[in-house]
Amino acid sequence: MRQTIIAALLIAAATTGATACGLLDTDQPNIVDPGTLETPEGAQTRRLGAITDFAFAQDGDGTQSDDGHILLSGLMADEFVLSTTPPTEQEVDQRRVFENNGTLTGLFLNLHRARASAEAAADALQRLDLEPDADPGIAEMHSLAGYSYLYFGESFCSGVPYSSFSGDSLIFGTPQTTTQTLETALARFDAALAHPGLAEDDGTVTSLAAVGRARALLDLGRFDEAADAVADVPTEFQYITEHSESPLRLQNAIWSYSTGFLWSVSDEEGGAGLPFVTEEDPRVPFVDEEDVGLDGSTSQFTLTKYPGPGASVVVADGIEARLIEAEALLHPNGFTGVTAALNALRQTIGLPNLPTAGSRDQAIDQLFSERAFWMFATGHRLGDMRRLIRQYGRAPDDVFPTGDYLKGGEYGDDVNLPIPVDERNNPNSAGCLDRAP
Repeated sequence: MRQTIIAALLIAAATTGATACGLLDTDQPNIVDPGTLETPEGAQTRRLGAITDFAFAQDGDGTQSDDGHILLSGLMADEFVLSTTPPTEQEVDQRRVFENNGTLTGLFLNLHRARASAEAAADALQRLDLEPDADPGIAEMHSLAGYSYLYFGESFCSGVPYSSFSGDSLIFGTPQTTTQTLETALARFDAALAHPGLAEDDGTVTSLAAVGRARALLDLGRFDEAADAVADVPTEFQYITEHSESPLRLQNAIWSYSTGFLWSVSDEEGGAGLPFVTEEDPRVPFVDEEDVGLDGSTSQFTLTKYPGPGASVVVADGIEARLIEAEALLHPNGFTGVTAALNALRQTIGLPNLPTAGSRDQAIDQLFSERAFWMFATGHRLGDMRRLIRQYGRAPDDVFPTGDYLKGGEYGDDVNLPIPVDERNNPNSAGCLDRAP
């Protein structure tokens, strides 16, 4: 039987346990004999494994063998510039990504593993928990699956297929448009918020699902619904992935790539990029190494937002909730109040107020700049740049880096990542349906 590139990972997610670095509760058994997975303890092991798989797909690998979603999407956007030499990463940085890119394939595999693990864990907890209706972990798993779909929808082209298993049979997925992928993410968050186990939640999983739901609605252009979805999310809320100094696989790879002189904070990249260095904004802290990266030519500005290998990474927080509410003030065709909402957030960390926007275009510029600085290196920027084109009518060259590329040649015109060529093993897949933003 021909298999998709995710088949082996789906099997692994369905049949094995994993050592996990938990997001909320790591004091649970995390290694179980495969023969006991169909037990309540085995279901909890699946949950911990799914948390680990999600963190790995989002944040990357401390061994520097796999780039996570935050790193690769930030490289294609204007957050990072490559200060080392691997050609597969340069393709992403230069916006000329080929389907046979091995780095891209690794991210695609890991995101599929994350969504399959979360979906399998949700199913196992629902079936095997002694009191499934009192377990917020089921809603948590639906939410992590939702975020995995969000990352596909925000960073990859239209046409991603989602394969699955029915018993021992592989069911080849059919290509999904970007809208269909985002609607699937929305359905996962709806399932999370409808689960009775949230009655036992301390508010963390509820807010995780609410912010994810709002993010999907924002991507779908349903702005008022998005704002309503996060109305009850506290500004101080955070849901994080956790990391540790050892083993290397569990290190924060964003820290590792930055301090290893592999990736540098970008500054006004390609003319259209934001001034993440020259602005000297405390939300994007960095060290000017007064040196070059491992490529011997690129100025090294080392991100210090993640100060060590064990630094946690925000998946969703209350700041994002407030930014979503601020964006809703732009619609329909308005802008009054946007600057005030943004300044209310800035005041929480002592930043000076922005001048009141004099037009809707100025308010859009302020909003997306503030989103970029608040959520730097958390996997939001590429999706936002695509939304500026799709929802706000900006020209791609006014949003993405363009012109001469710092390592020679010119930037390409990619605005998203292609589907890896290996996925053509799925007889239903023919690659990208289109590369539109």
